[in-house]
Amino acid sequence: MHACKDRTHRPQWVVVQRNFNRSAFNGYRVTPSAYSLIRCTTVDCRKVWRTKAAFVNALPDACAGCGRPADTRCRICRQSHCRPCLTDHHHEGYGTPTD
Repeated sequence: MHACKDRTHRPQWVVVQRNFNRSAFNGYRVTPSAYSLIRCTTVDCRKVWRTKAAFVNALPDACAGCGRPADTRCRICRQSHCRPCLTDHHHEGYGTPTD
């Protein structure tokens, strides 16, 4: 895994796994970790890497629907979503979630 070094891509970096890890070695269970998994969502890059750098705290989570930077969370399941994906995301019996 190689990190994206292009600073112009930084606004498109998202956190896929924040301070945890899932792997075959632990049965794909969530294991707390100092490292986070970062993905560059720029179309021509798509690099993925793990880091414990301080800048991770300023990065948005990945949208659960499309993987792009999320800007809100579902009030019911707390999954991160971008606004277009949140409008399609719903829970039966509860209607469309809002902020």
